[in-house]
Amino acid sequence: MNIESFNKRHSEIIDLVQKEFDRNTDKYGNKIKCCKGCSQCCHQIFNITLIDEFVITKFVTKLHDEKRSLLKNKAKNYLASVNITKDKSGDFSKKSGIPCPALGDKGECTIYDGRPLICRRFGPPIFDYKNPSNIYACELNFEPGEEIFDDDLIPKQTHIGKLWDNFKTEFNHQFEMNARTSTTIAEAILNS
Repeated sequence: MNIESFNKRHSEIIDLVQKEFDRNTDKYGNKIKCCKGCSQCCHQIFNITLIDEFVITKFVTKLHDEKRSLLKNKAKNYLASVNITKDKSGDFSKKSGIPCPALGDKGECTIYDGRPLICRRFGPPIFDYKNPSNIYACELNFEPGEEIFDDDLIPKQTHIGKLWDNFKTEFNHQFEMNARTSTTIAEAILNS
């Protein structure tokens, strides 16, 4: 997979994710509170893929020296302040409560165009075909246990999920990253 092929596939998936996000915001209207300045989901630790790390690294290296240095310092301080422990599944075991190092002073994402896939998806309902017993959504948008009725949600998001998983597998295989499959935003910033 060369860089042009990578960029094309990544863009195609990101476009599908954005269309699905837009479809949900159109469907649910004012119920979706996701907007610039809302940083509810930016105060926890979560895994990002190595594809996300690659995209963040490319994005951060293109920033002006001052912005890149500030971002790296925030990432370093973040990692020093957070107790990162993973459970058997590789998921982080606790929320940090500390803002993401990419979160700006006004609640904006300073790596917005290079943000991870999960950051592009979360807020409106999310279905993960590998964990089909749950539909996830931000608690600002949907009450815990609130039913979500959407006949298109499962097929559309299953399609996106499978495309993303195939892309991750090919990416990890090509770059022989079998031992490591995920990282954090802070670590990705520091690796740039």
